[in-house]
Amino acid sequence: MSKLIDDMYVYDAHCHLESLKDKSTKPRILAVAATELNDGLKLARYRQNNPLAKIGIGVHPWYIQSNLTLDLITEKLETAILKYQPDFIGETGLEKLKPEFDLQQEIFHIHLQLAQKYNLPVVIHCVRAYNELLAILSKFTSLRGMVHAYNANSETAKQLAKKNMLLGIGSIILNESSQLSKSIEKIPLEQLLIESDAPYMPYGAKEFSSSGDCILYAKQLAENKKINLTEIISKVNQNFITLFNSAVTR
Repeated sequence: MSKLIDDMYVYDAHCHLESLKDKSTKPRILAVAATELNDGLKLARYRQNNPLAKIGIGVHPWYIQSNLTLDLITEKLETAILKYQPDFIGETGLEKLKPEFDLQQEIFHIHLQLAQKYNLPVVIHCVRAYNELLAILSKFTSLRGMVHAYNANSETAKQLAKKNMLLGIGSIILNESSQLSKSIEKIPLEQLLIESDAPYMPYGAKEFSSSGDCILYAKQLAENKKINLTEIISKVNQNFITLFNSAVTR
């Protein structure tokens, strides 16, 4: 295989299928998360066409179907895991800005139990719920994963590191007044990943984000941490490989 990447290629640790509808056949190294129960087939087909991709199975807290019983959600998730053989569990998580927070926590538990059962990393969405997240993760000591779109302080980052959680850095790093920007110097590079959350995390006047934006976030991270850009990219790419527990070729 010819060389697919160069020193400036940043692996995208978190994006969505909606950003990958172009007809390009160029292989891309990225992790594509599900948001709903019925995403599995589309994700599996995408990975078949792009063997460098990692795919996840999960239910985003925005898309919880409260009409389904917890047993049925568990059954549907496990069936999808066995059928599509994902590389990770997610996107799942907690958000206090959305309704039915108690139900969110119960469904999050289901995802973590399945991640533990199948020894898969978990990709977590967390908005204003870090205390609850840490409390729940304390019950799953063998898990590993990432908290995407991280925007909290270095002490919370330290607590998440103890739970084997890496942190996804995206467009929030461009906002110098964000909690992330204020704290990033104290968060070790060994805990960081770069992500686009494409197409949902645009910056400036952009309407949508894309995986190509990751290089911009890497450059800002290099500036904030006063570390050479090549070193930043090399380390976050290695963190990607370590998290998903395989080489970038399948």
